[in-house]
Amino acid sequence: MKKLMLWIGGVLSLFASEGAELFDTHCASCHSYYIPMSKVIENAEQNNTILHLKAPTLNQLSFGVRLNVGDRKADEESQRMEVEEFIATYIASPEREKSVIPQELTHFYQDMPSMQDLLDEDQIEALSTYIFDYGEDMIQKHSAKIHTYEEAVKLAKEQNKIIMIRGVLPFCKWCIKMDREVMVEPEVRDALDKGFVVVKTNVVTEKLPLGMKSLGTPSFYFINSDGVTIIDQLNGYGNKKEFLELLKGIQSKAK
Repeated sequence: MKKLMLWIGGVLSLFASEGAELFDTHCASCHSYYIPMSKVIENAEQNNTILHLKAPTLNQLSFGVRLNVGDRKADEESQRMEVEEFIATYIASPEREKSVIPQELTHFYQDMPSMQDLLDEDQIEALSTYIFDYGEDMIQKHSAKIHTYEEAVKLAKEQNKIIMIRGVLPFCKWCIKMDREVMVEPEVRDALDKGFVVVKTNVVTEKLPLGMKSLGTPSFYFINSDGVTIIDQLNGYGNKKEFLELLKGIQSKAK
């Protein structure tokens, strides 16, 4: 099984590499790579007068297909196949009605030209793999590092930091929104890096420590650096400003 997983991982890595080259060759002249969603949304509110984009960004495309194509509650491989089929159909006939990105973020763009017969099946698969993975890769790159709970307890004691456990589910809309729009913000990452050790827990498949019960998703559980004192537990979505205020409040309680 381990060899099979390594083989699958290697295949996906090769597809991602080829997909990156294909995107750079055929798509990057119009589609920018990563721009934080806060800036994308602000730009859209100003009718594209800030960034002057030609088309949705690559992270928008990635987030769009993951959220709106296929069944997110099914296994990932099934969704990957559905995304590949969608991309093949869309690039051949890119009608606005098929877009996976909200109209308020796209209405100022010109129609995309057809790429019919420009890519073969293997190239479409590689491009699809790259687009599918890109958004999550960017979230990981721009967010605070995620640790196991065991790692977090050790680091919290060594560095005198607070443990923050994020209670999530893979298909939780507001968890996804926080990942894409809040956790990637530089101010949020800096605040977490300086004062917290972050753990991410699936509240259905994993147990919370210290006898805590799930509050639903998204939820947050804060434990003092001693690893045994619960500071606070709460649930709900917060924007960047609200979340930063929450972190400051937790730090005050921990003193």
